[in-house]
Amino acid sequence: MSRSWRYVAGWLAVTVTAVTVSWFGVRLGVAPALTDEPPVAIDVNRRYTEIRFGLAETEPPPSPSLSPRPSITPSKARPSRTPTRTPTTKPPASPSPTPSAEPSVVDRRPRYRVSADGGSIIVAYSSTRVDIVDADPLTGYTATGARRSDTVVVARLSGPGHTSVITAYWSGGPAAQVIEEYGS
Repeated sequence: MSRSWRYVAGWLAVTVTAVTVSWFGVRLGVAPALTDEPPVAIDVNRRYTEIRFGLAETEPPPSPSLSPRPSITPSKARPSRTPTRTPTTKPPASPSPTPSAEPSVVDRRPRYRVSADGGSIIVAYSSTRVDIVDADPLTGYTATGARRSDTVVVARLSGPGHTSVITAYWSGGPAAQVIEEYGS
């Protein structure tokens, strides 16, 4: 009889262990799908940063450049009292006036600087359009940009052994995600 208790105890230990391991496996695999939490994969060669912007961090939009206007001074020449005769010739034809360029629309969207290990970019945000305005890569890095949609742009600052990927997007407000990839 004691021999059968040993078999039952062994079977019970194996069964409890199998149920426990299965429970943790299901919990880790199914729970994120049920709670809408994405599974977190740890990659030692990457670092993720999420950024939300506020009004205090706005880069001022560039001021429109005004061309210097010549100053107008009153003429001090006085007309003479003796009339002078001039030969009657046709005045030279004046060239037709060139149409002046219409003043460009000033972009008043808020601008934010997004910094990464490979440099930084300046992004203009609105709820309908997100644009990369300027890129400032560090020495040895190159900057490239791509548009994913009207409200999502991606900038890559690539250098030797490292790439900074900046995704700027509108999600109820201006936001960005910075991914640092090492060893690439």
